[in-house]
Amino acid sequence: MRAGETAAFRSFMGGLVDYAGLFPPAALDMLAAVAEYAAHRREPEAWMLGRFIVPAGRLTELADARRAAKADQNPWALSLLVGARAGADAALAAAWAQGTATTAFLAEAGGRTTVEVLEAPIPGDVSGLEVPAFLGSYVETLAAGGLGGRELYLEVLPGADDVKVLEAINTLAAFERRFSRIGATLRCGGVTAEAVPGPERVAGFIATCRQLGLPLKCTAGLHHPVRHQAADPPVMMHGFLNVFGAGMLAHARGADLAVLTDCVRETDPAAFRFSADGFAWRDHEVPAADLARARDGFLAGFGSCSFAEPRDDLRSLGLM
Repeated sequence: MRAGETAAFRSFMGGLVDYAGLFPPAALDMLAAVAEYAAHRREPEAWMLGRFIVPAGRLTELADARRAAKADQNPWALSLLVGARAGADAALAAAWAQGTATTAFLAEAGGRTTVEVLEAPIPGDVSGLEVPAFLGSYVETLAAGGLGGRELYLEVLPGADDVKVLEAINTLAAFERRFSRIGATLRCGGVTAEAVPGPERVAGFIATCRQLGLPLKCTAGLHHPVRHQAADPPVMMHGFLNVFGAGMLAHARGADLAVLTDCVRETDPAAFRFSADGFAWRDHEVPAADLARARDGFLAGFGSCSFAEPRDDLRSLGLM
C-alpha cells in the first residue's frame, strides 16, 4: 500500500475498473487495446484493474493480437459480451452460437484465457409480461451453449421499466445453479447526451437492486471519479465515486432514495473521504469491513474505455 491510500480505499477500488478500450469513445483497434491493457497490468495501480471486456465475436481476433504483441502471456480474465440488442430472436440465436464458439476457443486457448463474466443486453423489443419468459429462455440458452458457471449480468436498456425488468431478473434466482451469480447492468453514459441517465434513474436503479438483493454492474460514462460537466457530449457525466458510493450507502446503511440521489448528484470531490475507518460521503459513513462485503456481494465494478483517466484523477485527488 502506498502513501495516501487506505485499506478502505483499496476495498472500494480493488478490481473495480474493467478495461473496455475496444469501445467508444476510445474505440481502439484490437492490437492497440491489447497493448494498452498489458501495459496497465504492469503498473503499480494494477490492483484496481479488472477484466478485459471483449465481444464474443472477437475472441479469435483477441488471441491473434496477443500473439502478435508477444507480451504479457500470463492468463487473462475476460468479461465477455454476448447476445444481441437487435431483438429477442437475434439474442437467442446469438447466445447459442457464441456459447459453442467460446467453448471451442477456450479449449484451444489452453488456460491462457478465461471467461469469468458474461454481459448480455436485454433486447429492446422484449417488454412487459414477456420479460420473465424471455429471460428464462435466454439464460437456459447461454448455459446450454456452454457458458454456464460464470457471473452473468443482464443490461437493462434505456426506456425500459427498470423496476419491472429488475424484478424479472430477480426471478432468475432459480437459475443460479447454472451460473455463479446473476445480476443487472446499468449503462451510465455514452457518446450522446441521451445516453446519460439522470441521477434519479441511477439512484432508483441502485435502490431497487439493493431491495431485491441483485448484484449490480455498471458500464459506460464512468471515466472520472466525481460528477462533472463534460464538453462532449455537453452534459453532466456521472462519477464512479458517486455511483459506487451510493451503492455502498444502499448496501451497508439502507440509505433511502433521497440520500442516494443526492450522493449521485454530488459535484464536490471533497465530499468523498476515505480513512482508516472506512468511506464517507458528507456525514454518511460506511465502515471499512462493510465496503469489502458490499464489493463481494453487491457491487461488481464498471467498464471503462480508459484506465488511465480514473487512475490519474484519483492521483490528482490525493487518494493514490
